[in-house]
Amino acid sequence: MPSAKLGPQERTNALAAMAAGELDVLVIGGGVVGAGTAVDAVTRGLSVGLLEAQDWASGTSSRSSKLIHGGLRYLEMLDFGLVREALKERGLLLERLAPHLVRPVPFLYPLTGRGWERWYAGSGVALYDTMSYSSGHGRGLPPHRHLSRRRALRIAPSLKKNSLVGAIQYYDAQVDDARFVTTLIRTAASYGAQVANRARVIGFLREG
Repeated sequence: MPSAKLGPQERTNALAAMAAGELDVLVIGGGVVGAGTAVDAVTRGLSVGLLEAQDWASGTSSRSSKLIHGGLRYLEMLDFGLVREALKERGLLLERLAPHLVRPVPFLYPLTGRGWERWYAGSGVALYDTMSYSSGHGRGLPPHRHLSRRRALRIAPSLKKNSLVGAIQYYDAQVDDARFVTTLIRTAASYGAQVANRARVIGFLREG
């Protein structure tokens, strides 16, 4: 489906359409949650309006960590269901939904000499990779690898040489968050949602 245009005339038309009739759903806030809600609702056949007081993704959704991660830290909490779900979503974004916006990004886990550390961290990252591949969406990222002290310092020369014995390199994903939100807005509009930014909601009329 072609992406919808979001220009001044389209904004004017959307505001007029929202004023002229009743909507099934009115979403207030054009960040990633509001944009995703609008896409979900309009693709279910509901009539949808989306309003944003400032510009799309002007708040937290353009100031995030930029990470699309599979939840590595949740493995330590044994929350395997959450990790599996996050890895699946990460894979879908990398491979199908937004490969033009999401890309692999490497992480370096320094090892500082404790004998159990390489085994402990390495086992966690290996499980992370295994769960990613078993989800059927792990092909978009390279597998983790163990690095010697010399190779780790070649990648990150500022690490403390006297306390480093090696490192583990693993991958997650990074996204252009503001462009991602705008893509969601365009998708919602292309399915028929009425969307308008610079349109502040100042109150509600309650009837009945």
